[in-house]
Amino acid sequence: MEVAGPLVSSDTPPPLDPLPAAIMLAAGRGVRMRSTLPKVLHPVGGVPMLRRVLDALRGAGIADIVVVLGEEAEQVRPALGEPSTVVIQPKPLGTGDAVRVGLGAISPDADRILVVNGDAPLLNSQLVREVLAPPPSLMTVTATRVERPHGYGRVLLTASGQVERIVEEADATDEERAVDLINAGLYLFDAAWLRSALPTLQPSSKGEIYLTSLAAVAHGDGKAGACVTVHDSQLVLGVNTRAELAASEAMLRARIVHRHLEAGVTFLDPQTAYIDESVVIAPDTIIHPNTYLRGSTIVKAGCELGPGAEIIDSVVGERSRIWWSVIEGARLAPDVHVGPYSRIRPGTELASDVVMGSFAEIKNSVVGAGTQMHHFSYLGDADVGPNVNIGAGAITVNFDGVEKHRTRIGTGVFVGSDTMLIAPISLGDGAGTGAGAVVTRDVPAGGFVVGVPARAIQRRQPREQHSEPHREVGQP
Repeated sequence: MEVAGPLVSSDTPPPLDPLPAAIMLAAGRGVRMRSTLPKVLHPVGGVPMLRRVLDALRGAGIADIVVVLGEEAEQVRPALGEPSTVVIQPKPLGTGDAVRVGLGAISPDADRILVVNGDAPLLNSQLVREVLAPPPSLMTVTATRVERPHGYGRVLLTASGQVERIVEEADATDEERAVDLINAGLYLFDAAWLRSALPTLQPSSKGEIYLTSLAAVAHGDGKAGACVTVHDSQLVLGVNTRAELAASEAMLRARIVHRHLEAGVTFLDPQTAYIDESVVIAPDTIIHPNTYLRGSTIVKAGCELGPGAEIIDSVVGERSRIWWSVIEGARLAPDVHVGPYSRIRPGTELASDVVMGSFAEIKNSVVGAGTQMHHFSYLGDADVGPNVNIGAGAITVNFDGVEKHRTRIGTGVFVGSDTMLIAPISLGDGAGTGAGAVVTRDVPAGGFVVGVPARAIQRRQPREQHSEPHREVGQP
């Protein structure tokens, strides 16, 4: 049987009957990754590989999932998400031993058990369901065809298309190495048969027990297993090296971009757009090169992002323009302009028509509609009213060395260039500061302060222009 399966399926799956259980193998050390981070925690599309596999199983309707971890269990546990059953394989004694450990935590009522590797980041729930769909077999092996099968175990079939055995490359003959049908590492077992057959496996010369040996056991008993051939090999191939990790990332990224293209988003250079799968982008948005959208980001309609924008866990309102800037944990209303070379940090909310220009930074602040902050300024822990002008080099001094304090700026305030607002402090509606002022006390509505420390002065009014009667030259 051949199956394909798209990257994402939005349909709600019907309940599985009978309900299978699953064992996910995630105890491997991943030596070839050459990393202190456990292999299954390396992210693809912003999500750890192990979490992607778990989501695929849960999305397929499998609730009874046992995760087999090894010596790196404490690092891996936080990435599991929903409450999961975890068992520990004390020593790395092979995939057969790992399944043996996992079986101890599987409900005895489960009649089918799916075994999957935790390093297959492109696996999706639709493919899982298709593997579960064939008529019951003692052992169903998932396989795929690749142009370069080097390094993979080969799946050898009988004349009738049943699985005869799985042979590792090191043990294969030249003829067997020429086979392009490789083991995808996804198996479905009859639970009772698995429990009885697994103890019969003998360890290898290295002392490891290989789950793949069960294929030959089934065939020897005259009960050859079924083979499900996956047309799209990208969905099932595991990640063992940094190069394979990068390839999986590129595959997923291309599919994500394609999905957004189909939904009405423009990418000027799709190959340089880095979009997490969790990101939502509304139609008529334009994505320029080297743009990164991460986490729970939501981009509303008609925006223009990049070049060089990175937006993390933020909401961007309609028709906003962001370029060469970083935004994290913020909410932007419609028609906001940010950049180039600015930064918005967590806890910030910008109302409509705010303009934040070059080399500006805002942190944990609320900024009112129409406020202008064009360059070289900093707002931290501030509440800023609408239609405020923040001059070049103006900053809120929000930290006294012990704790943070807030600055409150009213409606229509003029903050002169290089002003320092020493929090806690308030500037009333219509107040203003002169260039270079160091403001240490509240300024009342309509007040104007200058100097170091700032002092109140009478704000100068524009001089009235007087006209005189026209006189000819020389006329008295």
